[in-house]
Amino acid sequence: MPDPTTSAPPRKGRGCLFYGCLTCLVLLLIMAVLAVVVVRFIKNQVNTYTDTQPMKLPRVEMTDADYQQLERRVKAFGDAMEKGTPIESLILTERDLNALIARAANMKELADKVYVSVNGTEVRGQVSIPLSRLGWLGKGRYLNGEATFNVSLENGVLIVTAREVKVKGKPLPETFMSQLRRENLAKEAYKNPKNAEAIRQLDTIQVQESQVLIKARAAK
Repeated sequence: MPDPTTSAPPRKGRGCLFYGCLTCLVLLLIMAVLAVVVVRFIKNQVNTYTDTQPMKLPRVEMTDADYQQLERRVKAFGDAMEKGTPIESLILTERDLNALIARAANMKELADKVYVSVNGTEVRGQVSIPLSRLGWLGKGRYLNGEATFNVSLENGVLIVTAREVKVKGKPLPETFMSQLRRENLAKEAYKNPKNAEAIRQLDTIQVQESQVLIKARAAK
């Protein structure tokens, strides 16, 4: 599967490391779940678990002024994190996350194919991706699916585990899910040095009250 984190050159300047990696990480985690499903489960059942039409996903609406304010908040957090300067936790809503994905320069190809929901302590990702985009044969067929996650950062290690995965509206068998739930899906993020560096600079990630709270690691 192509690595979406390498589709554009890195941006320059303080805070850009975190700003660029944030959207890449969110998207990468969603893609990782569905890639696992494709490779392990539906490879011999393509017609059963894929559709001939894309799934319509929600679209986030945000004015330019609101997005610029969001961008400033994220960049300020990234600046402080890189310098080791104390700063309050960055709080991101569902609307914020989807706006970042939709407008990030290196996410444009997939922006309308992914949507992230945050409900209580649950993170859910929906995707509608042509099989050809995943490097699979299957012209005219789409992987329409959704997955819910547990997300945490423990001892400097990002941990993301799947709660439930549905493909074409169908929950995957429990025999498959019981194995998938034991895997840390975020391990793929560490293969990209920039993602790994950004994660090391974080102290905690919490999902609560339908928001994502990100706290930077204190300077030593």
